[in-house]
Amino acid sequence: MELKRDYANGMSVADLALKTGYSEKTVRKWLKSDGLPKYSRRPSRPSKLDPYKDYIMQRMSDGVFNCELLYREIRGQGYSGGKSILKDFVAPFRRQFKVQAVRRFETKPGEQMQADWGFLGTFNLDGQQRKVWVFVIVLGYSRYLAAHCTTSMDLESLLLSHQHVFNSVGGACSQIVYDNMKTVTVGRDGAHRPIWQSRFLDFALHYGFQPVAHTPYRPRSKGKVEAAIKYIKQNFCQGRSFTDLTDLNNQLQQWLHSTANQRIHGTTGERPYDQFQAEPLLPLPQYPFQTNVRHPRRVSRDGFFSYQGVLYSVPWPYAGTDVAIEETAGGLIRAFWHEENVAEHEIPNDGRRRVIDAAHQAGLPDAQRQQQAGGLRQVYPTVEQRSLSVYEMFAEVAQ
Repeated sequence: MELKRDYANGMSVADLALKTGYSEKTVRKWLKSDGLPKYSRRPSRPSKLDPYKDYIMQRMSDGVFNCELLYREIRGQGYSGGKSILKDFVAPFRRQFKVQAVRRFETKPGEQMQADWGFLGTFNLDGQQRKVWVFVIVLGYSRYLAAHCTTSMDLESLLLSHQHVFNSVGGACSQIVYDNMKTVTVGRDGAHRPIWQSRFLDFALHYGFQPVAHTPYRPRSKGKVEAAIKYIKQNFCQGRSFTDLTDLNNQLQQWLHSTANQRIHGTTGERPYDQFQAEPLLPLPQYPFQTNVRHPRRVSRDGFFSYQGVLYSVPWPYAGTDVAIEETAGGLIRAFWHEENVAEHEIPNDGRRRVIDAAHQAGLPDAQRQQQAGGLRQVYPTVEQRSLSVYEMFAEVAQ
């Protein structure tokens, strides 16, 4: 053995310890033994964390590495130990997850969309400052972008935005990934599975896609759509102005078609438009899902209501009344008076600012004896028309 040979040649224990990097005590043990000393491993003592390790492993597989959260959960199950051993147990798995998290998750054509909201900014629309949000869907395989802007993020606006996007791409993927927004999920059950908002689930069943709520605390599970929102905010709005929300959406669609989906994507090295041709999508159903986005409007005395900078006609008897306006998928505007559908128009895409249905003015010359007051239709009885000679006769009698 080299160590004993060096010692026999005159090297001291201190020199051997310096050479090997071990303590002098360890070197002396080696010199007295026939070979390298063998150490027996001490039996490990049971840990208070042992009964909860399977649960912790399951939570980490769901992407939960927050030790404060895990500590509260296992304390509720009876754990009486401290946080330190929990943190020591989780630490190597957290490091492993960070390495794995940077691997990009790719999907097959037509397999997955990712969806999310983003705040686009505050714009002067219809003469007033209004906050605008953009609903974005990115197709996982092709990176094809589709989007629609609204002034609200409520449930009905979410459903209507879906329909606008589905119509623009011609269908839906078999799976759509969301974050845990309240309009999609209302929480998690005891097994940490998402509890779907009932009306949203009806919507998903109507279009045939499977909703997926991404795992909390796992930020990269829908990174494609988050990157898409950032790209839209940085590249679409610069130097643009909009007259109203319709104009904003028209410009957005033009920009998506001519710029965003025509660029060479930094990850795929291909144009999203070209890759999109290989995406097999679920066909759209025969009828769109019925949404209930309604806005109150006052009809002018000449029989028009305004919606997003465009004037739409209603039948003349409703002039001066209050109606509820509903926008539906497929680009339709409906007007309701006390739940009665009194008008329906297609939203113009040709820049028109006034849309008139000639049938709404039928009988208008006879309407001079009808008045509008307080938002109520009031029809007065027909006044008999007499010859002027009758009035002349009364005039003679009066003299």
